[in-house]
Amino acid sequence: MLNGFRPPMITPSYLREIDHRTSIHLLMYFTHWINVHLQNPSDPLTTISVSHGQWIFALLTQIEDHLSADEMNLLRNLARACLALTQRCRGRHAENNAVFEGISSAVFAENTTCMSDASCWMIFTAVAGYWGQRDLWADAEATLAGA
Repeated sequence: MLNGFRPPMITPSYLREIDHRTSIHLLMYFTHWINVHLQNPSDPLTTISVSHGQWIFALLTQIEDHLSADEMNLLRNLARACLALTQRCRGRHAENNAVFEGISSAVFAENTTCMSDASCWMIFTAVAGYWGQRDLWADAEATLAGA
């Protein structure tokens, strides 16, 4: 977090005010932000936090069943960005294991600013499963095989 700033928690009252179009727009920005973070991982202004993962997942609940090709492309890009973030966070976790020996992985993950593996996989699975983009699993398999 930047100077103790925490993004607001998602609440049902926030979600009631966010429609499909706004959700798509916000998810586009989150996708861009994840990609910027992946390009500049040392920049604290681009950190993707646990709270951001919660927002992304909540925004996905506002997306309609039937999407345009452009909207589906945006969700596919989000899934791929989450997959890349998972790979990056796993690499960072492995590097830090030497530093934090003896600390459980759950405690370690809780104290990092990186969105968790679980959040990334939930977002990826929502896009691949709910919106029927099952070919994304081949991307996941290739990414994990290369890790």
